[in-house]
Amino acid sequence: MNHRPTAPVASAIRQQLAAIATRHPSPRVRRLHLPLRALQNAPAEGEHDAEFCAIELGDGAFGLSYVMLGGTLRDLLAAHGSAATAPLADADPMALAQHLTGGSEVERAIALAAINAMTDSVWRRLGYEPPAAGNSLGDVVLGPQDHLGMIGFFPPLVQRVAEAGGRLSVVEMNAAMVARQRERYPQITIGLDRALLADCNQVVGTSTILLNDTLDGMLAAAPTATQFAVIGPSAGLWPDALFERGVTLLGGTRVTDPTAFAQAMATGESFSASTRKFAIAKATWPGWRAMTGC
Repeated sequence: MNHRPTAPVASAIRQQLAAIATRHPSPRVRRLHLPLRALQNAPAEGEHDAEFCAIELGDGAFGLSYVMLGGTLRDLLAAHGSAATAPLADADPMALAQHLTGGSEVERAIALAAINAMTDSVWRRLGYEPPAAGNSLGDVVLGPQDHLGMIGFFPPLVQRVAEAGGRLSVVEMNAAMVARQRERYPQITIGLDRALLADCNQVVGTSTILLNDTLDGMLAAAPTATQFAVIGPSAGLWPDALFERGVTLLGGTRVTDPTAFAQAMATGESFSASTRKFAIAKATWPGWRAMTGC
């Protein structure tokens, strides 16, 4: 993991998007989809572990983004929840993407959704189908000798780690979340200190680390990790900038049935049936230049 780029990852992502757009420009935004459950009754802090928004482009491409970081959900609903039937309609997704750096929490969430939607749009036009994920760990395979570090909590994976016989340490970024998860899972080491990753040989982090710009710090905190996966519904972007920094696998969620997905968002139901999880490994990724001809 030596010779990593020194430029901020968000800057590298935006530069890559701009280069790709010269040959494969993205259509305008059709609308911003908001989580209906939150629109109807904004959840109290700690009530739900995950909510997402989605940017839909004019060609039917979608990009998701996590909205439970800090006050993102509250402020997102205040800004876009009631004023328009199609929030952000006709917005330029490239302009939205610029706010991944220096924007407010809401702007960063929308920026990541726009980046993911622009990626999905080009992948669709190129006919690229990212490999299906073999498991919800982003294809990370665990054994009894492994010490898995989680950045952000994945409750469904706790049993899987236990079944593998490995160790588990969790780094959270919110003290209230740490307290709540410690109460629910007293057998697991959970804390705010990223030093918990120091002797983990495998790490799985949520794509929230792109929203709060902690990717480089987390990579540095896990010097013995031979696998470092970034996974989650909002990890739907070109993986090159992440791979260059030491990430070995990107596991995202792609919308496969746009109509059903939009309906699920509009009714507050699960969108899992209208999406599929994918996992892109660094070792087999051809690179964005080879794929796009840029």
